[in-house]
Amino acid sequence: MAKEGIPKQGRVTPQGAVFPAGVVMQTMDNLQLDFRTSLIPEEMWTLPGELGEVDQILDDPAVLAPLASVLSPTKGRPSLAVAQMLRLFYLKERYQMSDRVLIEEVADSFHWRRFCRFGVGETLPHPTSLTVWRHRLGERGVQAVNEAVVARLRQEKVVRGKKFRMDSTVVEANIHYPTDANLLSDGMRVITRVARKIHGILRDKVERVGDRSRAVQRRLLAITKHLQRRTGEAYGEVRAITESLARLAETGMAEVRRVVEATRKVAVTLAPSTASRVQRQVIALERTMEHLERVVEQSRQVTAGDRHLPERIVSLADPDARPIVKGKLGQKVQFGYKVQIAEAEGGFVTDYTVEKGNPPDVAALVPALNRHRRRFGGYPLVVTTDRGYDSRVNREFCEERLVRTVAIPKRGKITAARRAEEQRAAFRQAQGWRAGGEATVSRLKRKYGLRRSRYWGRDRVAAGVGLGIFTHNVRRWALART
Repeated sequence: MAKEGIPKQGRVTPQGAVFPAGVVMQTMDNLQLDFRTSLIPEEMWTLPGELGEVDQILDDPAVLAPLASVLSPTKGRPSLAVAQMLRLFYLKERYQMSDRVLIEEVADSFHWRRFCRFGVGETLPHPTSLTVWRHRLGERGVQAVNEAVVARLRQEKVVRGKKFRMDSTVVEANIHYPTDANLLSDGMRVITRVARKIHGILRDKVERVGDRSRAVQRRLLAITKHLQRRTGEAYGEVRAITESLARLAETGMAEVRRVVEATRKVAVTLAPSTASRVQRQVIALERTMEHLERVVEQSRQVTAGDRHLPERIVSLADPDARPIVKGKLGQKVQFGYKVQIAEAEGGFVTDYTVEKGNPPDVAALVPALNRHRRRFGGYPLVVTTDRGYDSRVNREFCEERLVRTVAIPKRGKITAARRAEEQRAAFRQAQGWRAGGEATVSRLKRKYGLRRSRYWGRDRVAAGVGLGIFTHNVRRWALART
């Protein structure tokens, strides 16, 4: 007899997710625990309060079913069950732990083992399994799970979609403060390190790249000394030193290109395993040099007087991050990604998008309202945002869709009629409810990892943001049920 939890070909899993016919490699849940676990008294396994409610929510077949369409049931080796990994992700985001610490804590706790469906005798996965699963799910998989949670909230009438509020925030990238000099230094250090790895594999078949770290360090120290003077001449001297770093980077890249060309010539004579290792290093090297060339170019644009560079690279490790100006007094410029967050009643996040750069908020409202209609079957009765979303197109769109209250403050000078409109009781009440969205954004930043992402790259950051919002919604749902 097949082990419970492992579906046969073309069968429906215990959670209601249908896998296509074929050899099923991916399981949805681990419903059969080991023998030693069955000997433990039930009271030791009873999950307390919030964790018990979350356990029931994540048992819902509708929450797990979307993952069957995202993950391949026939490719790859058998891995952890979907339900187990989803619960691990919940604990990780709920308590903001690293992958390694999470696995250690789950291994040490009866309750957390029970919650994640691991028996007392089972070996927990390696922390890198969570990284692999985040890559497998990606942004699309995490969005599917969030859509399923919102659908269940609507089905249970916890959220009806009658109200809609929207706000934007910045998720900071996990990088140090970017300057042209530091970016040039980082780029030279990376290409030198990777080129020397290739030399270590191929030895005498390619030349050894020179180490320019001491020359770079001298220039960085010179920049620090000039900046301490705080005079008008310091800026010009700093730009001159930065230009010398740019020329040094160009010399280093020319040397590395010769290494790449030599590597390609000898790659055909290498063993397949060695050729694969070298190919990975060459790809990483070319990608870094492409970004470093852009850094050199933008450094020279700044030296020439052009300081407005909207597509400016601020990190070689995270080239998708961008400088974003939100008008905050304490932090004029932030470096990362812009996130649009839409909420319904009860503070549940029903929609989110992660965007590169700093697109205007005004363009995000109509697409979000259309997604709200598809999700809830109609447009909300109340739409409220801050003045950043105000435009004639947005107001007319809401009025044509028979939105009862459109509480979007007008930008700029307002007429007496508009002032009277914004002083109506319904408008002020909706704006008072909108202010609660600030608290939701603050909570997502403080407790669910949206202040500063741990990941690099827009797609991975979007998956991390989605997991944080998933955890926020599930926990809020569990607290509403207690």
